[in-house]
Amino acid sequence: MAEINLVSQAEQRLAAGDPAAALSLYLQVWNRPDDEVADRIDDLVLAWGDTGTALEIMETAATGGNAGAYEAMSALLVELDRPEEALTALRKAADRGRDVTLRIASVLADELGDRERAETYYRQALTDDDPQALNDYGAFLSEDDDRLDEAADLLRRAIRQGDDMAAGNLGRLLVDEEKYEEALPWLRQALANGYRSVLPVLGEAEHALGDTEAAGAHLREAVAERIPESHFPYALYLADTGSPREAIAHYEAAAEEDGEINAYLNLALLHEELEQWEAADRRYRDAMEHRDEVAFVSYAQYLADRGRSGEIAALLAPAAELGLDAEDMAELRELAAGSGPGGR
Repeated sequence: MAEINLVSQAEQRLAAGDPAAALSLYLQVWNRPDDEVADRIDDLVLAWGDTGTALEIMETAATGGNAGAYEAMSALLVELDRPEEALTALRKAADRGRDVTLRIASVLADELGDRERAETYYRQALTDDDPQALNDYGAFLSEDDDRLDEAADLLRRAIRQGDDMAAGNLGRLLVDEEKYEEALPWLRQALANGYRSVLPVLGEAEHALGDTEAAGAHLREAVAERIPESHFPYALYLADTGSPREAIAHYEAAAEEDGEINAYLNLALLHEELEQWEAADRRYRDAMEHRDEVAFVSYAQYLADRGRSGEIAALLAPAAELGLDAEDMAELRELAAGSGPGGR
């Protein structure tokens, strides 16, 4: 009841135009980074825009005895791209008895790229029997192609303990391995239990298995709900189902909003298919600038087909610098010499 009253008071202060007071009240009932109060704090700070004052309020609450405020502070610092400070805040929370082992692991892995140190914290969370540890550690290992079996084992153990989020993560792992039929039931289980973030991966799997009706429905939902990384699989679906012009818009969104590097080459190929030569040329160059190794040979072939073989030699040095394999470099040289497939 006290928590409900504090939330109600916070909402009243916010409605009255006093975000600082509202934030102070919300912090008194903040519990974890994925609960409703945390979401309200995120929305408040975003709308307010005064992150400096917000951090000061959080630090005052934390030093005044509310150790959970250090966690809220850490979440905001991550949003502000200040991961070292976020890590410091989490360690202060830990020193005051907060269970933040997995949060520290996440910041180390996702924000600082220190996977070695992150793994020690994931292992510690397992030792401490943290109920989220199996899923989080499994998701962490699923990003390492050499440890996918370990990742799958951890995620299956998490599922057996009733973790439906782990079902979604296992489904993603299996889709990445192109094991689409095996992935489907896990993705559907996660979706049925409210994990909407699996929609784009589910649509991708259904598309790969030829269920275009279900794939289209799920991918459209994913895009409409602005679920991250939805545009690329939807663009693939549109391109494969006869809507190349619509696909272009979603490839562009994938590149610009989701940072999907593969979208540039796919854009180039679509523009080429539509005989939009200037746009194709630009997107091939975008792909190479984003270090897409496949783009070099594809662009060289495009230049040869367009009667522009004389421009291919300029691709050799950047391709070698990027480290293209010997076979691709040999094909580039052949095209540059005008003796490769389609050469002039």
